[in-house]
Amino acid sequence: MGDEKDDASKVNIFWKIPMFEFLEAEELDRLYSLCATERFAKGEYIFLECDQPRNLYVVVKGEVKLLKQTEDGRETIVEMAYPGEIFGEEAVFDGQPYPMTAQALDDVELLSISRGDFFSFLRDNPDLALEIITELGARLREAQNTIRALAMERVEWRIARVLLMLSRKAGVTEPDGVSIDLPLTRQDIADMAATTVETTIRVLSNFKKMGLVDTEKGKIILRDKKKLDEMVSEGCSHI
Repeated sequence: MGDEKDDASKVNIFWKIPMFEFLEAEELDRLYSLCATERFAKGEYIFLECDQPRNLYVVVKGEVKLLKQTEDGRETIVEMAYPGEIFGEEAVFDGQPYPMTAQALDDVELLSISRGDFFSFLRDNPDLALEIITELGARLREAQNTIRALAMERVEWRIARVLLMLSRKAGVTEPDGVSIDLPLTRQDIADMAATTVETTIRVLSNFKKMGLVDTEKGKIILRDKKKLDEMVSEGCSHI
C-alpha cells in the first residue's frame, strides 16, 4: 500500500510541469513506467558539464544546483531545479553534451528517463513536442533577459531579482513575509547574481536595514516583496 501511494505521488509530480499537464492519466502512467528512481546525497554530482546526455531528470524531493565552470575554474550557479521541475532537457533534445553540471544541493530524489525512451514517448505524443518547443522558447527568452540584466543592472537589482526568483520557486508565504528555506550560502547567492560574496553580504545587510528582508535560523524572509518587485521593475526600465 505504501509503495502504491509513493508511486502515485511520483506520477502526480508530472502534473506540476506545464509541458505535461495536458496529458491523460494513462499517458502519465506510461511515462512514469519509463522512469527510474535515483537518489543522490548532498554534494553528489548527477552529471558533469560536457558529459554525453543520457537522461532527462525530474526532481521529486530536494533541490539541484546547475553550475557552469568559469575560466578561472570556479563553479557558478546558473539555475536551480526544485520539486516538479525538469533539468538536463536541452542536451537530451539536441544530443549535444550537457551544457551545465548538476549537483545535489541537499539529499535529492529524482525520476530519470533515458533519451531513447523519451523520444519514443514523444513519437506517440506529438502534441507534447509542441509543448516542449514552447517551453524551451520561454526558457531561452528568460535566459536572454538574465544575461542582459547581469551585464547592465545595478548589483542591488540583480540580488533582488535572485531573491524573487528563489521565492517564486521555493518560497512559503507566512504571516510575516515569504520564507525561503534553502541550504544556500551567501556565496551561492553571489554566484547567481554575478557578484562577490562581500558585496552580497553588504547588499543583504542594507536590504535588512530597509525592512525588505530578514534572516532567521538559516532562512531568508522577504518582508516587503512588493518593494523588491518594484526595484527589479525599475532595473528593467533602465536596460
